[in-house]
Amino acid sequence: MLNLIKSNRMENLARALCTVIGDTPGNPLSPEFIGIQSRGMKQWLSQVIARHFGICANVRFMFPRQMLEYIREHSCESQGAGLTESGFLNRDMMAWAVLDALMTKASKSNQSDSRLWGPETYLEHDDTGTKAMALSRRIAVVLDDYQVYRPDMLAAWGRGDNQAFEDPHALWQAALWQDLINKGISLPDQMQACIAALESGAVNPMALPRRISLFGISAMPPFFLNLFNRLGRNMDVFLFLLTPTHQFYFDLPSPRQQEKAALKNKALSELPEEGNPLLGALGQSSRETQGLLENFDYDEPMGDLFADPVELGVTDMLSVIQSDILNLVWRGRGRTDAPMAISPGDNSLAVHACHSPMREAQVLKDLILDAFNNDPGLCPHDVVVMMPDIEASAPFLEAVFSQSPALPFTVSDRRRRSESLTISAFLNILEIKETRLEKSKIMGLLSCPVIADKFGLTMGDQEVVSALFDAAGILWGKDGAHRHKILGQPYEHNSWTFGLNRLMTGFALPEASAVFVNDVLPCDGIEGLEGEILGKCAHFIHSLFKALELMDSPGTVQAWATRFRTIIADMLVKDLGNDGDMAVLLNALDDMEKEANQAEFERQVSFSAVRLALTAKLDVNISQGSFLAGGITFCNLMPMRSIPFKLVCLMGMDAQSFPRTGSSPGFDLIRQYPRLGDEQDRLEDCELFLEALLCARLRLIITYTGMHISDNTPVPVASPVAELIDTVENSFIFPQGFQWQFTHPLHPFSPVYFSNTGVPGYFSYSNAQCRICSSRRTRNNGNNGHGDKAAGVPDSYFRNPTGDNVLQHQVSEEAPMIALADLIAFFRHPVQYYVTGTLGVSYPEPGEETDEREPFRLSGRSLYQLGSLAVSNRKKLNLYPMVKAQGRLPFGKKGEQEWARINDLAEPVTHLAQNECPDGEPRTLEICLQTDACCITGRVTDVYDQGRAVAGFGRLNPSRLLTQWIIHLAYACVEDHPGPTVMVGQDPQSRKPAVKFEFYAIAEKSRAQALLRDLAGDYLDGKARIFPFFADLCFQLVLDLSSRDYDLSTPSLAKALSKCAGLWRNNFSSTGESFNRYTTLVFGQDNPFSDPLALEHSGVLDAGLAVYRPMLEHLIS
Repeated sequence: MLNLIKSNRMENLARALCTVIGDTPGNPLSPEFIGIQSRGMKQWLSQVIARHFGICANVRFMFPRQMLEYIREHSCESQGAGLTESGFLNRDMMAWAVLDALMTKASKSNQSDSRLWGPETYLEHDDTGTKAMALSRRIAVVLDDYQVYRPDMLAAWGRGDNQAFEDPHALWQAALWQDLINKGISLPDQMQACIAALESGAVNPMALPRRISLFGISAMPPFFLNLFNRLGRNMDVFLFLLTPTHQFYFDLPSPRQQEKAALKNKALSELPEEGNPLLGALGQSSRETQGLLENFDYDEPMGDLFADPVELGVTDMLSVIQSDILNLVWRGRGRTDAPMAISPGDNSLAVHACHSPMREAQVLKDLILDAFNNDPGLCPHDVVVMMPDIEASAPFLEAVFSQSPALPFTVSDRRRRSESLTISAFLNILEIKETRLEKSKIMGLLSCPVIADKFGLTMGDQEVVSALFDAAGILWGKDGAHRHKILGQPYEHNSWTFGLNRLMTGFALPEASAVFVNDVLPCDGIEGLEGEILGKCAHFIHSLFKALELMDSPGTVQAWATRFRTIIADMLVKDLGNDGDMAVLLNALDDMEKEANQAEFERQVSFSAVRLALTAKLDVNISQGSFLAGGITFCNLMPMRSIPFKLVCLMGMDAQSFPRTGSSPGFDLIRQYPRLGDEQDRLEDCELFLEALLCARLRLIITYTGMHISDNTPVPVASPVAELIDTVENSFIFPQGFQWQFTHPLHPFSPVYFSNTGVPGYFSYSNAQCRICSSRRTRNNGNNGHGDKAAGVPDSYFRNPTGDNVLQHQVSEEAPMIALADLIAFFRHPVQYYVTGTLGVSYPEPGEETDEREPFRLSGRSLYQLGSLAVSNRKKLNLYPMVKAQGRLPFGKKGEQEWARINDLAEPVTHLAQNECPDGEPRTLEICLQTDACCITGRVTDVYDQGRAVAGFGRLNPSRLLTQWIIHLAYACVEDHPGPTVMVGQDPQSRKPAVKFEFYAIAEKSRAQALLRDLAGDYLDGKARIFPFFADLCFQLVLDLSSRDYDLSTPSLAKALSKCAGLWRNNFSSTGESFNRYTTLVFGQDNPFSDPLALEHSGVLDAGLAVYRPMLEHLIS
């Protein structure tokens, strides 16, 4: 008998289910069969049943289709029929069968088949077979939907009647279907045979469930409903329906339908009686399903299980909305049911507009924390957060909810690839086959723990491996043959074979063996631990290339499954931590083999095609692992998620994300010719929103991206939320100042969250954001009245304006040690040095982009390194073969041209250096300079008997001059008869090919020591507070002032500043000191070079003069 049990509350349905389960006549050991439509419902029901009976055991939860297939299978076994001997047409099996049909047609190139005109046109020029595989999977999905929603059409096609639709797409689909039913039995045919056997009494009743219960159903395909109705003649079938209202609502029009009728001037009497607007707009899917049930004979064994929250004494907004839906009430001014006044403290329903998913997560966390704070009885497991796309939102949720104060949570419904490192690693190996084998992609594989552990490489070895690859000049490509397939040029330079040969030869030969071995130039410096890491890394590379070779040639599905198993065994580690994931991988390969065999698919397919099929099988959602696991549940907004929670949050409810519009192919006849009860993504999502509204017990919170993050323009909210907003606005009278819709600021540290204004909805529990807000407020207050001061940073953070430095006031029993290299690094950018070294704040260095291909024109660091090599080649040796063998030049003739260009640039510098620099070998001095306040240690290089001489390929810019000035001072402090320091390099003004600068000798050591001590004092000062010095800017400023005898009057300063403006900020070229992130962090939008007063206030003038005036006084240009 078919039994219907209805309620608007899932808890009541669960209690009714327990009552039905408790009535167990006959064999008490027979299992209980419960039909569900989500694994989350299974977990919740298991908990309810366990709480009711003390245990939940011998219960089989199945999806409706699985339950029908179970009944079909056992009925066939009971009667000994041969139905199980043939394969059954499921989605994956049909994909291979359709692919076989398409490939058969493609192989008959000289014949024309009018039945397949659509696929035939699409599959032209499909060399790899990927288009055919993708199309076959789409066709299989559509045909599988036909089995559920159009069984009559398939039956007509099976009889040879192809005229069911006058549509050209129906012709070729009918032809495909007629081929498919020769390889398996369709679901409608299976079930018709099963029902016929049941009704004829040919099936042993003991082989079938004595009772089946379909729980929490709100919508179901008409075909399934009809099958369960017919099964009800042979067994008890209980349908536990989640119904929003106990009244008749099957012809209830939506507000949109009523507006259309009004536009057509229909009489109101022709329309059904008005009902609840939310139910009319959102409940079409459940209306159709329950309307179909009215065509069946059924019993209602339970009493009234509907619950009106208002009658229970709750009169907040959420409860009134739920009650109005239950009673089909439409509130509004001028209507029978007037709007209801609500309490000023009502927070049961709220809508929050944010600027991004990240901000949604931040706002949501504060709201949940506030809910816990105000309701001690609320626990994390009482909260669910649902969203249209968990994959897009999960990274933001994990980042926000893991931060202090952390909340326990679980993320459900994520793709297997996102949840499993093993599956992700395997799919990444497959994906890399169709790449150029770039260094970054190979390193990406090696960074996966499942792969690294297989070859004994730890995460700490990654930097060593990366450095080895860089030193070997590896860029992309396996070898010359691999590059020939891609570019038609069989050259090996910068390939993996080229780099590994260099590394292995360098490990085998002694250090500094700059000799060619079979045209291979060894890499130096590989020994000890690095050699061990190199061996493991080489094992990984060779194993990877062996795996990639297995993917070269086409093969049958069975052959591909064997190859993939080999790759898994060779490339992935198996341990106790990933047993389950390895089982999923191997089972997927077994299933793919089984499905191809069932489809009688024996053709060879390319790697690209089989990868597409396997990836689709592995890259699916999983939900059984973490739903209702004890913390806050983050999950997809999906069918049958109508599990009751005290606090329900809906995230990502903007019009672009929800509801889904659906993307069915153009040949889908269900979409072209819809019927009552068809699955429609948009209607289904509207139903999901309605169920989420009904399952909230205390509060419903909705967040969405309501403003563009770039320009703050509004983004429309999802249409179901808009319907809810309209209903709420018409249904309630709000107190003065009441707010239930909130528009949040762009930043979480906005003062609105910490202003203690008492405005509900705007608050924060984040200490970190509070500190940022407080810091910004202090900074802005400090800037009031001092617009020329650097971003309002307090004076205590800057060098003392009087010129005193920390060194003079420092009292220490032990003098601090200062490395000469640290002193030089400090003066390159003291502001950055302070922020990174003292404050511990650092931005990721962008550096040069990682090279993934050979350079076409050398520039930047590569040009400087090779130019320095050319400058140091005073003996005019032919270095081209060595540089080429290192893989540092472009390929072929272009490499020769680039090397010639580098030598042309280096030649003037080399020539000038030969004339200006002494002959002989330079020596190095070790220094340990003890002063009354510090000890400076380091090495002074390039020392000759006549003095110091330095020749470099780079431009002699202020930063390089300052570096040599510091070294010159250290040299003068330790050498008995110090000479000058000569510097040769390229002209910073680009007026000459090469220039020479010279610091003249400082005869008095005390003078050099005093100058170096002052710089050391600035260094120590700059570690304690910001030292406002910029190498290029200050040099230009002091240089200009030196031309006027350091006149510091306002006109003189103004003239000097006019020449520095572009160095601070050049908007045209986006260059200048203000574009440095560390400078911006300290100075904000303020410009210390805007006018003389700002310059003096900032301390930049004093710092520049203290550093550069002595240097310029000793500089000869």
